[in-house]
Amino acid sequence: MSTRRNEIVSIARAIFAARGFKNTSMRDIADACGLLAGSLYSHFKSKSEILQLILDPFYDQLIPAQEAAAALEGTGAAQTEDMLRRVFRVLAAYNEEMTIIHYDWQDLLGMAEFAGILDRSNYALELWHRVIVAGIADGTLRPEIDSEVTVRVITSSLHGVLDRKRYGARPNPLTEVGLDGLVDEFVLMMVSGLRSDGSL
Repeated sequence: MSTRRNEIVSIARAIFAARGFKNTSMRDIADACGLLAGSLYSHFKSKSEILQLILDPFYDQLIPAQEAAAALEGTGAAQTEDMLRRVFRVLAAYNEEMTIIHYDWQDLLGMAEFAGILDRSNYALELWHRVIVAGIADGTLRPEIDSEVTVRVITSSLHGVLDRKRYGARPNPLTEVGLDGLVDEFVLMMVSGLRSDGSL
């Protein structure tokens, strides 16, 4: 993309994260960019195209990170821990994208133009499911846990810990302990509860 298009996408990303995709118009984006609405349409055909350009790079980082963890030799528990660490770092680097996905997901589900995003999201969940099932099968994760429930607990917890919108009035853990410290703390809480021996 041109520098100007990149600037517009960056501004739109911040607006979508703050107001929501549904509540943001092309005119809102144009005004924030110092453009007439008609001029914005000369750069992008729709608001949906802009959002696609925002979310694609996020999934371009997330999916390979998960695939790398799932491809590791070793136990399912080790793969799960590695995936936790990799995904945490991706989500921390893409806070606005994560906010958009989390808070606007219900609106995006019904829009045909975002079918590809839905497919990538479902694939990301399936990668979580794959390593958890592997850990249950090889005995390194607790046999009594339900794999689908565990996927939901992990992904919801990741969003919750990094959600600056919901917890904006609270201290930011990233500021308090730093990224490395927060990753270690999160892995400790998650993996120690999932491992069959209760250890890391």
